Amino acid sequence: MNKVTETLKEIRIEDWIWITYLFLASFALIANFFERDYLLKGNKLSKKVFKTINIAIFITVFFVYIYFVLLTYSRFKEREQHTTIKSMIITNANFIAACLFLIGGLIYILTEIASDDETDVDVL
Repeated sequence: MNKVTETLKEIRIEDWIWITYLFLASFALIANFFERDYLLKGNKLSKKVFKTINIAIFITVFFVYIYFVLLTYSRFKEREQHTTIKSMIITNANFIAACLFLIGGLIYILTEIASDDETDVDVL
């Protein structure tokens, strides 16, 4: 597959990722509604609903992060083809950043699952 075809395929996948993010933003707003209900009224069912939505959002985003790690890893493996040191540094930095996002996403999932009624976890 030539470089242009490969890049176009990646752009199509990224288009779907952006559409997914639009849906995730909608679900985050719904989760905020239930969290607000829990905070104002103490409704335990609302807390369970917003935690479930948050966990689903984090798991979905985690899979997106996995895609980006795999994509940057494939570019990292091709680094011998890079002709400049600047290109190698950028590729390495992108790979490290993708790995850190993946680790951060995993930590958010685990903390959201591990938190109980006594512990409230606020996520950025």
